[in-house]
Amino acid sequence: MKKVGNITKALKLVLPIAPFGMAFYLLLSLPGAVLPAFMLSLQKTAVDRAAFYDSGHPPGYYIRPVLMMIGIYMIMKLFELVSRQYMEFGYFRDVFLGLDERIHRKSAEISLEYYDNAGYYSIVQNAKNASMFLVFTANLAVLLVILVLNLLSVGTYLTSLNPVLYLFVVFVSIPVVLEKLQAAKYQAAFVQDTVQPARRKKYAFGLLCASDQKKEIQHYGAGDYIADKYLSACRELDGKERKHIRQLGKRGLAFAGGKALFHCAALFLMAFLLVRGKLTIGGFSVLLTSFASLTSIFTQLFDHAGEIMQTGIMSAAFFELMEFEIRDGDREPQDSGEYVRLTHVSYRYPNSTKTALQDISLTVKKGERVAIVGENGAGKTTLAKLLSGFLLPAEGTMEVGGTDRMMLRERSIFDQISAVYQDYGRYKLTLAENVYLSDTMGQDHDLKEPDPERIGQALAWADLLFDTKPDQMILGKEFGGRELSGGQWQRIALARSCYRKRGVLLFDEPTAAIDPLEEMELCGKLHELAEEKTVILVTHRLGAVRNADRIIVMDSGRIAEMGTFEELMQLQGCFHNIWTEQTKWYQEA
Repeated sequence: MKKVGNITKALKLVLPIAPFGMAFYLLLSLPGAVLPAFMLSLQKTAVDRAAFYDSGHPPGYYIRPVLMMIGIYMIMKLFELVSRQYMEFGYFRDVFLGLDERIHRKSAEISLEYYDNAGYYSIVQNAKNASMFLVFTANLAVLLVILVLNLLSVGTYLTSLNPVLYLFVVFVSIPVVLEKLQAAKYQAAFVQDTVQPARRKKYAFGLLCASDQKKEIQHYGAGDYIADKYLSACRELDGKERKHIRQLGKRGLAFAGGKALFHCAALFLMAFLLVRGKLTIGGFSVLLTSFASLTSIFTQLFDHAGEIMQTGIMSAAFFELMEFEIRDGDREPQDSGEYVRLTHVSYRYPNSTKTALQDISLTVKKGERVAIVGENGAGKTTLAKLLSGFLLPAEGTMEVGGTDRMMLRERSIFDQISAVYQDYGRYKLTLAENVYLSDTMGQDHDLKEPDPERIGQALAWADLLFDTKPDQMILGKEFGGRELSGGQWQRIALARSCYRKRGVLLFDEPTAAIDPLEEMELCGKLHELAEEKTVILVTHRLGAVRNADRIIVMDSGRIAEMGTFEELMQLQGCFHNIWTEQTKWYQEA
C-alpha cells in the first residue's frame, strides 16, 4: 500500500511541474494508440481484395488500401519520433529541473545542524537519486495509458470481426501475464539475494581506484588483500548469478510449454473460424498480425507496471526529504548590547547518544573578543557552531540579540556573521569567485554583483598575489586550473572573511594550515580585521589567544575555566597546563 501511495504522491508532484508539456506529450503519443487498429482494418481490406481479385476493378481499388497503410505507418513513425525527442529533450528536462529545485529549496530550509550528520547526507543523496526515477513517472503513466488504449482499440476491432475472438485475446494474454508475474517475483528475490555481495564488490573496487585511499593502501602494501576481497565478492556474485540463470532456464522451458498450449488454442480458434466461414482470409491475416502485436502490448504493460512499482519504492527517499521536519523561526535579532547569551545549554548531535555540550552558561557582549580552547574532542568547535547559530540547543535557552534562538530565522543569524571554519571549502571556480562567494546575497535575496576592487583588497590582505587576474584564474586541476597548497586555500578562506564585512567574526582554527613562521603575521592581520567587532576564535594554538578579552577552556563538553590570559595563568589549572606543554615543544626545539 505504501508503494501505491508513493506512486500517487509522485504523480501529484510531477504532473503540475509542466502540465502543458505533459498534455502535449500525451497528444503526440495518442496516434500510436489508435492508428494500429486502422492499420489492421486496411490490412484485412487489402488481403480480402487480393484474395477475391476481379479484373473489373481498376488497379487503384487494390493499391489504395496498401498505400493508405504505408501512409498511416509513416504518420505513426513520425509521431513516435517527435514524441520521443520531445520527451527526452523537452518534457524530461523541465520535470528534472523542477524536482532539482525542490530538493535544493528543501535543503536550504533545513537546519544546518543536520549537515554534521552523515545520515542527512545520505537522505539528500538518496533523494537526488530518487528524482531520476520520479522523472520517468509521468512518462510511464503516459505509456500505460497509450498501451491500454492500444489494447482496447485492437481488441475492439477484433471482436467486431467476430465476438468469439475475445477468446483469442485471452489465449494470447494469459501466458504473458503468468510469465511476467513469476519473473517479477524471482527477479525481486534475486536482487535481494545479491545486494550485499554487489555492495562489497563496489566498495572494494572503489578502494583500489580512489586516489584518496590508494596512497595509504599502497604504502601499507594492502593492495593484494583488497584485491582478494574484490575477487571474493565477484566470485560470490557470479555464483548467485549462475544459479539465477539456471533457474531462469528451467522456468523458461516450463513457460514455453504453457505458451505453446495457449498459442495452439488461439491458432485452432483462428482455423476453426476460417473453415466455418466465420472469418475471411483478410481477417485470418489480421489475427496472425495481431498475435505478435497483442503479445507485445501485454509484455510492455507488465514491464511498465513493474517500472512504476519500482518508482514507488525508489521515490520513498525523495518524499523522506520533502517531509523532513523544518525548525525555523520568523523573527530578527534585536539591536542590544549582547550578541548571544546561553543559559544551562546542552547539545546532542542528531542520532547520537553522547552529549557534546553540557550545562553551558555564557554571555558574549558585542565588541568582545572570545577565544575557545581545549583538547581535541573537548567540545570547542561544537560550542562555536552553537554561538554562530549553526546548531540549536537541545536543552536550556539561547538568546541572540536578546531574542530566543528558537524564534529567530536561521538566515537572520548568519547574515550578521563572517566565518572561517576548520573544514573550509575549496571551490573549483575562479579565484575571484572563491572570494565573492562569501557575500553574494543582497537584502532582497537577489544576487549582488561582484566587487572587483573589494576582491583585490581581500586577496592582498591575505597575501595572495598571483600573475593572473583573479577573475581569469581557475582553481583546481579537474578543470585545467591551478592547484594550490593547503596554506593558500586557507588564505582564500580568510580572504572570503575579509570580503564579507560583518559585525561578528567566527574563526575556527583559522591558521591550522598556515606555516608557524607565518602565523604571527597573519594573527596580526586578523587582529586588524577584528577591530570594533565581536570575535569568536576557536584554536588549539594558544599563542593566538593572548589578546582575547576572555578565554573559555572546554573539557569534556563543559566549561572548565574562563577568564583573561593572565587570570588563567595565575589560576594554574587546565589552561596553564596546556600552555606549559605547548611551550615545551618550542623551548626544547
